[in-house]
Amino acid sequence: MDVHMPVMDGPTTVKVVLARFPETKIVAWTVSDSSDDLLRMMQAGCAGYVLKDVGPTELQHALLAALRSESPVPRRMIPEVLRRVSESVPLSQAASVALTSREMQVLRGVAKGHTTKRLAKDLGLRSPSIESHLRNIFKKLGASNRGEAVSAALRAGVISLSDL
Repeated sequence: MDVHMPVMDGPTTVKVVLARFPETKIVAWTVSDSSDDLLRMMQAGCAGYVLKDVGPTELQHALLAALRSESPVPRRMIPEVLRRVSESVPLSQAASVALTSREMQVLRGVAKGHTTKRLAKDLGLRSPSIESHLRNIFKKLGASNRGEAVSAALRAGVISLSDL
């Protein structure tokens, strides 16, 4: 899904598609390296964000990552997005989100960009256990993907930039 399209923009189209087909994984594939566009697409429900300057192998990796409930985003865009999100963090929400210590470990790994496979290895768990923790994290944070979970956790004060 591109960000800028005639008739209906990317975020609106993503919302329409997901309202009708909620299990669909949508990845933004665009030339826009604007953090505003990345945030709008992720807030609309995109599973990831890929720039069109990547090769076919990187695009394939991003699509497969999205299918694994990971949130592929260009690494070069992460610092700006995190800076913007952290500036709007109301710290008073931290008490309203109660994650277990294992969920916090998984969330911190996700915030660092680790894959399910790497998290499983690092934490001595199996991938299905990581996926279960992720589902719980998403539910508690009101998120539908990894990027939204990290963003929500930063806003709620559950994690900070030092966790990244």
